[in-house]
Amino acid sequence: MTRKFERPVTAQAAVLTELRRRIIRGEVPPGRAIRQEVLASELGVSRLPVREALVVLQSERLVDYTQHKGYVVAVLDEQDLLQTHELRETLESMAIAQAIPQLTDETIAAMRATLTQISPTESRIERIERNRAFYFLLFSASGNRLLTSLLSQLWDTCDRYRALYYDETPDPEHLQRQYESVISAVETRDVERVRAIVSERRERSLEQALRVVRAQHSTAAAPAT
Repeated sequence: MTRKFERPVTAQAAVLTELRRRIIRGEVPPGRAIRQEVLASELGVSRLPVREALVVLQSERLVDYTQHKGYVVAVLDEQDLLQTHELRETLESMAIAQAIPQLTDETIAAMRATLTQISPTESRIERIERNRAFYFLLFSASGNRLLTSLLSQLWDTCDRYRALYYDETPDPEHLQRQYESVISAVETRDVERVRAIVSERRERSLEQALRVVRAQHSTAAAPAT
């Protein structure tokens, strides 16, 4: 019997996964400097895998680098955010069109199962992760792995802003109704109806994210006192 080869997790890969997770979850907010030596010490690695991970994150536009400031978590401007949501609209519309004809009752049941996690004690991070899991059950039903991967990258950008505008004390019943509206549309297998419902949720998210981005830039532009 041939043993399956398992590639070992490198220090660079481990650091990359952890730092990406922190940024997406909003634990390291936009504009925050990343001190390589501090991070290396905290994670118990040398600076080399940290530096390698930061290069990858820079290519993903999750961090920026300047000569005098070093690496900082990237801050979006309005144009970046608008373009990200424009791409999401196009790709999510495509994913929905491909997913609906292949949608199974099991996928819908799995979407409903994510709603059992909604509770008054649910943390902001847990809500972000559940929200992502909910929608990617739908997108993944398309069977288009490249499309789903591209959407995942766009959601990485958006999720780190959700961590800044999600309410601390959400109304579970209101959240339940929002997700139920998506499931109700999905159950009709009506592509245009599903697109419309998802688009409405995406537009609300964009409005909230824009407020955060504008507030960040207003604070940055304010004169020191």
